[in-house]
Amino acid sequence: MNGLISGSPSQQAVRMALGGFLLLVVQSLLLLLAAAPGSDERQLIWVLTPLAVAALALSLIGFPDPPAHHWRRRHGQ
Repeated sequence: MNGLISGSPSQQAVRMALGGFLLLVVQSLLLLLAAAPGSDERQLIWVLTPLAVAALALSLIGFPDPPAHHWRRRHGQ
């Protein structure tokens, strides 16, 4: 998979980046709506933040493509 930095980013990378940004938007809205966030809101924010950062980092870098021999070995080609 090509990352967002490459010349032709893959569709998966773009989707992952958008998903990460949507998580950040939801987190920001939660912070704005909560006057004094309690322990449940803080826990949700601490769960969403690493997920959003990981999605953005993986979309920028991209996943490594599986080796070609793996497909041939599994399907007898």
